[in-house]
Amino acid sequence: MSRIDTRESVVFFIYQYDFRREDIDKQIELYVEANDALKEDLGYFRSTVIGIVGKRDALDESIAKYLKNWSLDRIPKLDKAILETAVYEISYNDDIPTSVAINEAVRLAKKYGTDDSYSYINGVLSSYEKNL
Repeated sequence: MSRIDTRESVVFFIYQYDFRREDIDKQIELYVEANDALKEDLGYFRSTVIGIVGKRDALDESIAKYLKNWSLDRIPKLDKAILETAVYEISYNDDIPTSVAINEAVRLAKKYGTDDSYSYINGVLSSYEKNL
């Protein structure tokens, strides 16, 4: 499984985590069992998911600063998961260049978001990057 596919799985996991507030380790175990290919990049998947969940309040606070005329609860849950993943990678994962995190977030938003998701996500992440 490529890093691109693993990142997509991270976004989907974070998205479904909002609906299932069970033990994180159990959820990861079940998710990986259902997505066997994740075992190839399990370290990245697990550390990123646990990092996002553990730093969620700080990530959401960072994202909220760059929302124009929106609040975090008005953003579609999948867009929020994409933003949280990208901001986590930019802020806490030195192995991933900022441009890659932003490009991947935009790609995922184009693929799975609404018609406006990708431009909005790109704007939020570009503003976030400029203020680092």
